Amino acid sequence: MNEPNRIEPNRKQSANVYTVMLLLSMLFMFVAVIAMFVEFRRYEGTLPWKTDDARPQVMHAIDAPHYL
Repeated sequence: MNEPNRIEPNRKQSANVYTVMLLLSMLFMFVAVIAMFVEFRRYEGTLPWKTDDARPQVMHAIDAPHYL
């Protein structure tokens, strides 16, 4: 007779399609981070969002009373 209470050792589950998709997404995210770092280094150390040096060329004053 079979013993129904027999305990099997824990087996490791095989990788399914969702595990492979997760690993591929992690790989692609890592590649994207590296690509963005390379693009950031193309600015040679300047930060593109710092606009302290930007000065307007022309400034118009609106004198019409309906705009005030």
